[in-house]
Amino acid sequence: MGTHKNRDRISYLPWDVLDNILVRLDLKEVVRTSILSSNWRHKWTGISQFVLHDKCIPKRISDKVARWGSIMEIIHQVQLCHDGAIEKFKLAAYCRPDHSDLDQWIRFLTGKGLKELILQEFDSVKRFNLPFCLFSSPLLNRLELFGCRFKPPSAVIEFRSLTTLQLNRVCISDRMLECLVSNSPVLERLILLDIDHQIVLRIRNPNLKYLRVDSNFDDICLEHSPLLATVDIGLRVGVTPQFFDSGGGQLVRIIGRLHALRKLTLSSAFLRFLGNISVPDRLPTMLQHLSVFELKDVRLDSMTEVMVCLCIFRSAPNLEKLLLST
Repeated sequence: MGTHKNRDRISYLPWDVLDNILVRLDLKEVVRTSILSSNWRHKWTGISQFVLHDKCIPKRISDKVARWGSIMEIIHQVQLCHDGAIEKFKLAAYCRPDHSDLDQWIRFLTGKGLKELILQEFDSVKRFNLPFCLFSSPLLNRLELFGCRFKPPSAVIEFRSLTTLQLNRVCISDRMLECLVSNSPVLERLILLDIDHQIVLRIRNPNLKYLRVDSNFDDICLEHSPLLATVDIGLRVGVTPQFFDSGGGQLVRIIGRLHALRKLTLSSAFLRFLGNISVPDRLPTMLQHLSVFELKDVRLDSMTEVMVCLCIFRSAPNLEKLLLST
């Protein structure tokens, strides 16, 4: 008869292999492994990724504050027992986090080799002030934030490994956003959704390849971003540009500089923004790589919007697809 070790091969797998298996399971199922044996009692607290969503909370609990209390029970167990790295944390549960609890948890995570932090839509009476330590996390490569406020001194922002940044309903100044983007040297994807206040979006990053904006803003500048290949701008309401280009208007100033552009998606309101004052017949430099042009809620009865579209058509000799969506 084989030994107990031979019969229980899973328990004696190398930890990196076992961790790779456990993080693919729902956290609720991972926690249940604690009843298998004394050897498994605390294994779940050592996994490298924690995704907390609605399934982690008992169905009988409906109060938003009480639901956060249930999440904190899990977090406390992790803080007490965890002795390895935590590479990913995702909060995607209907709850109302206590800001002090969330602050302490993020501070704990930044000392654990955090690579991905994702805070999705939760309930909050006021914006959560992000702890300063988050802005100098050397391994962080993915940051998705919701309902937060950015107030760190610009000197502490240094995201050396950040490749993906998504901000949803955050409070941030235009200067802070510019600093955040420019101080992330390997940033490739930037997504801005429902920014609290209308600010000027100054996007400057030599490595940026993907940009999506679905928010109101005062103006937008896409300078020194030579690799931008996919741009999706969904301005909600009409605004008057704050900056002007005497050489051809907003269309030349913003779109005319995107020489690596492959896919362009624009909203009706942003077409009117681009058509402010003047629209050239075509851009000074052709958009040689543009192959897909998508229009959202476009008004064909608006002469300004039609003229902007025609300018882009004439400036894209290799255009393959035109998509219209409502």
